[in-house]
Amino acid sequence: MWRTHAQTIFIIIIIIMSFLPFCTNEEASPGFPWSSTPKQDVERQDQSIQAPSATFLYSAKKRPVLVRSHCDNRLALYMGKWILITRALFEESATPLEYKGAGKLQGSVSSAAFVLDNLAIVIDGKLYLYSLTKGTWTPAQGVKSMVSTVSALQCCFSKDKACMDVSSCVLLYNLGSVLDDQQVYMSSNGGNSFFNLPMAPKATEFIIGVFNMPTVSSIVAMLADNQRKFSFRHISGNRSVQTDNHPMRDPLSSIHVIQPAGMRGHLIIWSPHMLLYSPNHGIVIVPVYIMGEENATLPPPKVTILQVATDDNGAMAVLTSDGVLYYGRAGLEATTVKFASVIDLSKDNLMLFSDYGDLMMIQAREDLLLIGVDFDHKVIIVQQELTRTTPPVQSCPVEQFHSTFAGELFYIDMGSTVHLSAVYIPSPLCKFFPLVTVTESKLLSLDEKCVEDGITTEGTKKYRLDIELKQLFFMEAADGTLKPSSSLRKGSLSTVAVDLMGRNVSCKDFNPLKAHILIGCPPGKHTRVLKDITTCTKGTFTQEQLQDNFSYVIPKAVYDPQHLFRPGSASSDLHISYSITDYFCPLLVYHDTPWIPSLELWNGNEFVEQVSADFVLFEVNGMYNYQYLQSVEEAKCVSQPQNWTSLLSQQKYQPNPNTAWTRNNYKSCKDSDGPPLTDPEAQYQVLNMGTRNRVLFPNYNGMYVFRVIVVDPSYSYCMLTTTFSVYVYGAFPPHPLPSCVALGIFLAIFVVLLLIGFFLSKRNYKK
Repeated sequence: MWRTHAQTIFIIIIIIMSFLPFCTNEEASPGFPWSSTPKQDVERQDQSIQAPSATFLYSAKKRPVLVRSHCDNRLALYMGKWILITRALFEESATPLEYKGAGKLQGSVSSAAFVLDNLAIVIDGKLYLYSLTKGTWTPAQGVKSMVSTVSALQCCFSKDKACMDVSSCVLLYNLGSVLDDQQVYMSSNGGNSFFNLPMAPKATEFIIGVFNMPTVSSIVAMLADNQRKFSFRHISGNRSVQTDNHPMRDPLSSIHVIQPAGMRGHLIIWSPHMLLYSPNHGIVIVPVYIMGEENATLPPPKVTILQVATDDNGAMAVLTSDGVLYYGRAGLEATTVKFASVIDLSKDNLMLFSDYGDLMMIQAREDLLLIGVDFDHKVIIVQQELTRTTPPVQSCPVEQFHSTFAGELFYIDMGSTVHLSAVYIPSPLCKFFPLVTVTESKLLSLDEKCVEDGITTEGTKKYRLDIELKQLFFMEAADGTLKPSSSLRKGSLSTVAVDLMGRNVSCKDFNPLKAHILIGCPPGKHTRVLKDITTCTKGTFTQEQLQDNFSYVIPKAVYDPQHLFRPGSASSDLHISYSITDYFCPLLVYHDTPWIPSLELWNGNEFVEQVSADFVLFEVNGMYNYQYLQSVEEAKCVSQPQNWTSLLSQQKYQPNPNTAWTRNNYKSCKDSDGPPLTDPEAQYQVLNMGTRNRVLFPNYNGMYVFRVIVVDPSYSYCMLTTTFSVYVYGAFPPHPLPSCVALGIFLAIFVVLLLIGFFLSKRNYKK
């Protein structure tokens, strides 16, 4: 018997000893048994390098919160008793996140957002960046006060600079603070450093939220006043526009604002007793209605809202305090339908939408055996629930609704258009119709046309929706005059969406068709010089000659090493190695013919048009022995035009003709607001295919390498430039003697010959 008791006691001792390592660390956070470090491991660390202290993180909110990545549907953050990062949408166990860095923290997390490759997370009132790839922690710089909330919007459809600028914008503020305290910060480098964002308050205003709205080029702030009303303020450059006031039904600290991904300008504002929706960046705010109940809005009387979940296609789910789940879609309005299923509220479930548009209920569960946190899942099939609603939801009367532009990025350059097309096949009794919306009507003009495009094999009419988008250059001012539109600003983004107006919650599988429009230079747009007559086609040179280490000499009398067009500035001749890879065969130009290069505009490998804009050129090696056909007066200038000499002399450092005269600083001499006309006889150095001005070459045979720069700022957002070579021929060889000396010798010989002839004729006469 005693042996049995001894074995039992021995087993108990072994079990206790096995748990001792979890209880020896005095700094372990309560409730996290795996946070302890064995004593012997600590001693080893002390002998080598002191490891940074670890602080387990937990949510400061009463209920769990979910933060999802805009660009990776599988990446999400769970904020509750633990802070957990999942890269598999909670299908795998996760280890609680801990802070390892300088200083000791309490670990209270109030807000987080995914920013580029980092997680921006507010811990104990300070912002830190956690690298998702390296696992390192970096404190943000430039924040001088306590903050509570971080806000960011991720741009996922392109790696273009304009898109990356959106993803790099991070806003930071203290929820509920007085706006006059200027506790709003902004970062343009992904949250590494911040600067104060000035927002002049109107009387006493309190901060509810601050959001980046790139498709209207604004920062939008949600503000509350001391009358328990809120409004939105749009801040764009020096402009500030305030919307109407709306009453609040709950304390400021309980108001939540959701900015869904997709950049359509949607906002969902909710609190326990309020659910509102804005389809256009907070300008218009409407309640969320319940289908089948006349004028009924969410939440119903004596019921509060517990959770709201959204996806980037407009789906929305609302869970109320009586366990009822509402499902809806947001377009120009938001309407929901009541599901028959009742949710068990005894568990802290979090709602989220799956990749297939169904609802998932997630509950975190501590798993001591695996030393981590596991997740319980419950999937609610939306399509099944829609068949059980009262009143029943009709089946989708649309057979096809698709396009090739969904999710794509399109560029609009100055004067160009974008054409989009969508296919729409409704059933015979369908009352839905496609509706096109654009986030910024001051940026783009929209022209749509729906035409019949044949009949399907089942006899159903097929429709094609053609959409044409143009950039607006001018807008009407208050006095009725036209002024340049803010859309002339390069890098402006807009989202065009085609949705089925009036479908409510039916047609779940037909998502809105979205395209993103970027005002700027298309990546493939460039210029070329038409090479119709070259030295290779006329036999002056062959490609083999140009490839075989071909070189030429520029005399010191015709070039300036500093590109300042100064005669006699070079001390020696310049030897140039010709690159056939860069310039191919040179253009062949007769020296006595006024000449202008023929510029072509290309987009990738597609020819667009002949360039009909002002451009300038310079010789890349500093040659200046060419002139221009027209003078300033002959070009009909009304103000003194720019020229290379003055623009190069204005540069602070080494003169650089590549940057001295561009579309950024070009001023047309046809502008009467320019400098007064002081030298009408000066050469006019601006060229255009549509004008008479040309380049005049001297009596010189040789090679030129020109660089052309399109300087007209109203032609394109692109920096259009190209380099090419020209060979000038046909000039007489230079005389070895100066012209005056040669003329004197010629006259002397002529006089001598006259005298000889005179004396010879006189002698013959005497004979």
